[in-house]
Amino acid sequence: MASVMFRDADWIIVRQIAEAEGVAVIPLGSLEQHGPHLPCGTDTHQINEVVRRAFARLPAEAQVCGCPTVEYNVVQWASPMASAGLAPLNLEQSLVEVCHALTDLGFKKILLVHGHGGVPCGRSALWQAMHEKRPALYVDFMPIERCEEQIRQICGEPTGHGGCAETSMMLAIRPDLVDMSQAIKGPEDLYGEDFPYPALIGPSCYAIPPVSTTRQGIYGDATGGSAELGNRVLEVVADELAGVIEEMAATPVPPEWRTIGRVPLPEIQDS
Repeated sequence: MASVMFRDADWIIVRQIAEAEGVAVIPLGSLEQHGPHLPCGTDTHQINEVVRRAFARLPAEAQVCGCPTVEYNVVQWASPMASAGLAPLNLEQSLVEVCHALTDLGFKKILLVHGHGGVPCGRSALWQAMHEKRPALYVDFMPIERCEEQIRQICGEPTGHGGCAETSMMLAIRPDLVDMSQAIKGPEDLYGEDFPYPALIGPSCYAIPPVSTTRQGIYGDATGGSAELGNRVLEVVADELAGVIEEMAATPVPPEWRTIGRVPLPEIQDS
């Protein structure tokens, strides 16, 4: 049985994939500004295309069910320009309830695939689903971040927000939605050129910046984007995602991940 999309499959196929210990894949996009040259649904377009290409790479026997993309995300950062999303706790609860529905169907492998940065609500939702006695293999995966070094080599800069990589991917996916006459070269990162706390930039620390630190809401060089670069980036990211899905689909869930156990108290030795 080939991988299927939940919305396109009948209920028997969905249940068969669940009972065959298949993988339920939940993509997460967003609805937020990406500068004046890209559509607000850039993250959603990108993750949908990555998932589409990844599914096309899977072997025919892979048991995989693609769920509809969660488009409303945590996007308050972009609200001074344009965004529509959910508060973090609401998004977390929504994802928990989706996980409940999927585990009720029998799925034991659930994969969240982020197209909108590394929003921590996904991981906390999976912890919560496990806490609520829903045993399964829960995976929170950020394929674009996983491929950051390769994307840097292709585009000459990190992924950015509306920069070269995202502009290139959209030129490969939906060139009709890209206005390169509005593309600019923004600052190198979200902190802009005048961030006064250099010690806060780097691993293990993230100072949340206002959108006004960037020029027109982007960082990175959008002017360097091309469809050719975009296809290269999409292929790299889709390869990475396909490898994760294929391994999850082919490998049984270990017994300790299937049940909610309780470690017994040690026996007290009489002195």
